[in-house]
Amino acid sequence: MRVARFGYLRLAFAIGATLAVAAPSAATAATQGTTPAPQSFKVTISPEYTTAGQPTTFHVTVVNTSTQATTLGSVKVTPPTGFSPPQPAPGSPLRHKTKVKNRTLTLHQISLKPQGQAELSITATAPTKCGRTVRNWSAQGFQGTAGSGTQLALQSALSSLGVKVLCPSVAVCGDGGPPCSTGLVTSNSTYAVVSDAPSGTLRQTVNVGNNLTCGSYRFRDPNWYDSVVVPPTTTTPTAAPVPIVDNVTYTLRNTTSKGVGFCLGAGYDFTTASGKPARAGTLPNGNPGFIGLLPRCSASKPPCIATVSQKRDTATKTGFDALLTIQIPENGDPWGHS
Repeated sequence: MRVARFGYLRLAFAIGATLAVAAPSAATAATQGTTPAPQSFKVTISPEYTTAGQPTTFHVTVVNTSTQATTLGSVKVTPPTGFSPPQPAPGSPLRHKTKVKNRTLTLHQISLKPQGQAELSITATAPTKCGRTVRNWSAQGFQGTAGSGTQLALQSALSSLGVKVLCPSVAVCGDGGPPCSTGLVTSNSTYAVVSDAPSGTLRQTVNVGNNLTCGSYRFRDPNWYDSVVVPPTTTTPTAAPVPIVDNVTYTLRNTTSKGVGFCLGAGYDFTTASGKPARAGTLPNGNPGFIGLLPRCSASKPPCIATVSQKRDTATKTGFDALLTIQIPENGDPWGHS
């Protein structure tokens, strides 16, 4: 049988990374451990996975962890080597307070008091070289409002600055063997796709573009996935396209099955869990489409959730992993997030 090729070429998101520490002077050296320094800050950048050669919108949260009356006036963040210079995402809070020079973005004039925080979304394109090695963003904090002056210590133990550039999972379809299948694994989830496409190439990625959201639904996974069948380029179609259905197996670690749903973004309209048509919206790659939570297959035809269950996982805090199976017509470029 065909075995899915994990990490061939490029990919599309998760968590847990080695943390980068800026190189401050001895007077502002980062505090060891988790006890905040009198003048300190922390930075969290998510998601912690991206796809080789593809843009990802990262969410940056900056917190002034100083224990005395010290104001955090500005912050500089620099992506790992090989990434494109970061740019503020359109519509992002504090976008008007950013400057980009070379490969560094400065968030200036934020004037955060102790325990105050600022949030910003920035977009950067990952290098084409991929693997599971952790790459680190760097961050510097200043009392001055223009990215200069006395530095604050970066709380490395409280920050999350690591990112992994994953390879997409790719499989050839219609070569006489079993249905083509792909799969991607992060520290939060496993997203496996089986397609009945008679030809073409099934390509699966994670965290490409903007995060896929579904109203007020609380996501259990920080990652969003994409799977698409790319038709052959050497043949000319002589008949109408054959309908293709993707069968997705989605495992969410450290999560019970209670209240779990599946947010779909697709290029076609569909019925949502509420029984209403999916709302028109913008897909993660910027294309127009339709977005909504899927219904159960017992109440609707695909796209729909076939099963939701949970299994024991003693290595997690909740003691369980949630397992969903989803049926999605491969009509365009479907995106999934749970």
